[in-house]
Amino acid sequence: MSLEVNGKQYEVDEEGYLANLNDWDTDVANAMAEIDGAPLEENHWEVINFLREYYEESVSYTHLTLPTKRIV
Repeated sequence: MSLEVNGKQYEVDEEGYLANLNDWDTDVANAMAEIDGAPLEENHWEVINFLREYYEESVSYTHLTLPTKRIV
């Protein structure tokens, strides 16, 4: 499966999660949120950015649970 954002294809699994977390960027996050019917607002970005910074500093992505992978 794939997701197209700004003319670029991103591989996703059957649940819509990115196959390669390094593909994540704000455009991809916004597109995924729109697909889920939950547009991201400033308060969402505060949480997303906090979680991304925390996990980049202290935890490998392989230890994340699926819901956390989705928002990070």
